[in-house]
Amino acid sequence: MLTVPEGIRLCDAAAHAGFDLRAHCGGAGTCGKCQVIVNRREILACRTTVESDIDVLIPEASLRINEQNVVVQTTMSTKKSGGHKPPGESESTCPEGGLRPPLVDRLLIERVGHRFGIAVDIGTTTLAAELHDFSGKLPILTAACLNPQRTFGDDVISRIQKVMEDSWTLITLQKLVVGAINNMTAELAGTAGIDPKDISIMVASGNTVMQSLLFGIDPSPLGESPFRAPAETFPPRNGNDIGLTMSPAGTVEALPIFGGFVGGDIVAGVLTLPLLQSVAPRFLLDIGTNGEIVLAHRGELFTAATAAGPTFEGARIQHGSLAVPGAIDHVAIESGKITVSTIGGKPPIGICGSGLIDAVAVLLEHGMIQPNGRFSEKQSSIELAPGIVLTQRDVRELQLAAGAIRAGITLLLQENGVAPESIEMFYVAGGFGQSIRLSSARQVGLLPPLPPEQYQFCGNTSLAGARAVLLNPANGVLVRQIVQQSHHCELAELPQFQQVFAESMQFPG
Repeated sequence: MLTVPEGIRLCDAAAHAGFDLRAHCGGAGTCGKCQVIVNRREILACRTTVESDIDVLIPEASLRINEQNVVVQTTMSTKKSGGHKPPGESESTCPEGGLRPPLVDRLLIERVGHRFGIAVDIGTTTLAAELHDFSGKLPILTAACLNPQRTFGDDVISRIQKVMEDSWTLITLQKLVVGAINNMTAELAGTAGIDPKDISIMVASGNTVMQSLLFGIDPSPLGESPFRAPAETFPPRNGNDIGLTMSPAGTVEALPIFGGFVGGDIVAGVLTLPLLQSVAPRFLLDIGTNGEIVLAHRGELFTAATAAGPTFEGARIQHGSLAVPGAIDHVAIESGKITVSTIGGKPPIGICGSGLIDAVAVLLEHGMIQPNGRFSEKQSSIELAPGIVLTQRDVRELQLAAGAIRAGITLLLQENGVAPESIEMFYVAGGFGQSIRLSSARQVGLLPPLPPEQYQFCGNTSLAGARAVLLNPANGVLVRQIVQQSHHCELAELPQFQQVFAESMQFPG
């Protein structure tokens, strides 16, 4: 039994009761994932208000499961001499030093007056953290969990709109992300056998909205034209003042941003990748809800953001799923029959972003989907696995997401007089980028048709950049210099934007 105010939305009532419904669209009623049963009728909880006493049945499929689990692992040992390679980053991941440019190679100097510190990546979907012992006596520990702010929408636009509708939401969103970071901190400290209050410095990296919400800064200016960032730098704050569990004198820092939606996570990527170490043009793409892009050309940086939305995380896809066990991650056609693989080899429960790209690419290759996105046969869906289908609307969602990123790449190159074929190296950042097939991404137009050897998939460069600043204060100076070398472009303000976007939604022939 739960007592709630009359007129409250059913999804908000469920949240008060501790049920985390799948509201990928932030309650806009567009994703259709928060279905509940009232009086034997299926309804959307986000579109229904409570006007009287009711009994509600919540199907398991409408709930986010185990979202707040924190996974901690030991990654490596630090040594006071020699080089330092981040966990999971092989020498082949990014050649030429990739995630370890010259300055970052000289990381292992101790921060004066600090024993323990934490680097944090605040992703729209996932949070990650690393605990570092500056003395090198303890191994580096990493932790990760899903971002609990997703209750208010899977993309940053949904969360901004929630704040614009109700200013109190800003406080809630800050508490949610701070609470998640505190949970990771507690798990890391417990595993390391230290007190969280022994941690005296934290460096955070994330997109503009995520960093703003951490510090309790209203992101509303990004919710309406001209889409300006509420802050471009984030002066160090006392961690306790914003609710972080750490030393009473501990400080939290965040990386500066390039502008608009292109935030500290992309600054971190530029810090940790050799974009500026060549005369030839180089490109960085972080595939996520915003699809941030950076062109390095003639010693300068040109940045932009594209509104890709949460499609690559399974949102707005009929049988969409996060990248969890059982999610279809790859699709093929063998002997005329569709075959799939799932994460962990589990029975299929849905389709994640990499599986969606694979499915559409394979169906395009075999003529089952036309370049305009329509199914070749008169059908509304194609079955990938028992109970899991790809619908015409799902294909349209991928066209929108991939088209937005493709248009952003095209416009940024056009604005700076760079031909696509002249790009010397194309870096793809983010965990999602590592899970996709390059051939499929090129087939659907998400990535340009460059030779495979000119692509490097570099993983979580946001966390790598936060780590670099945490371990070497000189990198904090370097990131400010990087921002000064940049020029930010609001793509939607370009007169040719709509035409290029429309053309980019067409799959390559």
